[in-house]
Amino acid sequence: MPKAISKILLSFILPTSNRMAAVQDTEDIFSILHDGSISAWRGDNKLLILTVQCRYLAERIDPSFDRFYVELTGVETLSLSTWPNPPDLPVQVFTALPDIFKANLEILSADVENEKVVITCNQSERSFDYCGGTLTISCQSINVFDQDKKELTIDEFDLLCQGYWDDWSKT
Repeated sequence: MPKAISKILLSFILPTSNRMAAVQDTEDIFSILHDGSISAWRGDNKLLILTVQCRYLAERIDPSFDRFYVELTGVETLSLSTWPNPPDLPVQVFTALPDIFKANLEILSADVENEKVVITCNQSERSFDYCGGTLTISCQSINVFDQDKKELTIDEFDLLCQGYWDDWSKT
């Protein structure tokens, strides 16, 4: 195959594989952060940093830790579709960052749907007219950091989680 054609083919293949890696990494990170709560955010769609309170995992790194930082680069999709409370209210779909993260969102699960990650969240603050919803994310890359801002690989983060559940099953 001529080099020019192989370069063109690679330009189509690599972005797709990078996109799928980012989707899988996003699902993995938010699945590991099950029961964590997104408590703060800063940035924009180019670089968004979420603070996720997750003491049971964070304290495995250092007993004084209670959070992680999730860094999303090149955010392409970010929305929150609410679960109205009371249920007869209309569903709201927030796309502006201040609206999406105005309440703490407790992470219940993460799944891939249509090349995006859909995170099921609870929200317990009674001052809002919704009790949770689905947070939909797609981004070019995602990284996770401990409270001292040391980056953790997906494998390190997964081992941290597995260690917690292994210890928990022994109690």
